[in-house]
Amino acid sequence: MKKQGRLITVLGLALIVVIFAVLNVAPVAVNFGFAHVQWPLIIVIIVSLLIGAIITFLAATGSTLSQKKMHKQLTQELAKVQAEQAETVQKAVDAATAKAQKQFDQALADKEAEVHELHAKINQISQTSDHHNA
Repeated sequence: MKKQGRLITVLGLALIVVIFAVLNVAPVAVNFGFAHVQWPLIIVIIVSLLIGAIITFLAATGSTLSQKKMHKQLTQELAKVQAEQAETVQKAVDAATAKAQKQFDQALADKEAEVHELHAKINQISQTSDHHNA
């Protein structure tokens, strides 16, 4: 829809320029600095319009190219930052996992020692009760 509206606007402006140019066909002097010529006003208007369009196109193209270059550069920087961030997060996760594993291993070792002590007490109690029963 936007393109159709833009096309209608451009065609309307072109029609206005053409009507204006047709109404102004008188010859005018054009000074190029090194030469003087007499052209119909319609030619001067159309040539001026075309030169303006070319300048606008070149300015827009340069702007677009610089924006594409900037977009590419920013995309690369974003990917780099995301990779660094992912690496930092992975290191933090690995460190937290290692710490939790160490705490778990220590708690397991403490419980195994406690179980071993309890087995020793059970064996001692069993031996004491066997001596009393015998």
